[in-house]
Amino acid sequence: MPTWPVSGPSKYAFGVIDADAVMLDLYDTVADGAWGDLTQFIIDRIGVDQETLFDAFDETHPARSIGAFGSAEGDIAAVIRACGVEPGPTVVAELIAMEREVLPARVRLYDDVLPLLRALREKNVSTALVSNCSHSTRPIVDALGLEAEFDAVLLSFEIGAAKPDAAIYYEALDRLGGVSPERAIFVDDQADYCDGASALGIRALLILRDEADPMEEWAAEANGRAVIHDLRSLLV
Repeated sequence: MPTWPVSGPSKYAFGVIDADAVMLDLYDTVADGAWGDLTQFIIDRIGVDQETLFDAFDETHPARSIGAFGSAEGDIAAVIRACGVEPGPTVVAELIAMEREVLPARVRLYDDVLPLLRALREKNVSTALVSNCSHSTRPIVDALGLEAEFDAVLLSFEIGAAKPDAAIYYEALDRLGGVSPERAIFVDDQADYCDGASALGIRALLILRDEADPMEEWAAEANGRAVIHDLRSLLV
């Protein structure tokens, strides 16, 4: 277990650190998703290759993550347009139906998540889910029952701000009762998002799960950041 720095008196023991709140990323931190079926369906339906589709997802990701397209239908239409194809209402409806059928069934929680959340609740430590995502993630969160497990759920497209924007971290702290940044821990698999939290005084841990295969570029090296490999590292 890494020896993370300690400041102030110990209140809740997580190895060698303490906190009043723990904030967790969703994909590749709390949950693992298999997107292949949906990706192939889109490729087949609109007639583009995988590289074109992935480039379109990347191009539209910042806007989709803050809800700029207004709806799940708007998100899908934006991706199709970024592929160079004009989306018709029938195509969009088919893709939305497929998305809602496939994604909730393909996403699973890692085994360490619920034990961690319930142990933190017993210790009166507040928890928040903080995810950069588009409209497609809301059905997944609902299917997994995460609103009941976390004290706050912040999905960037609903907030209108995405990591590493300071606004989403501050909103999470506010929703957890005004926890001060130095009394919070943030865990994410993306180095930039950890750095965004650290810049505010939040203690950030980079999680590099052995079984994760993130769609976003993954931090290959810790580069001085505190690293964990599963969420059990937060408890003793």
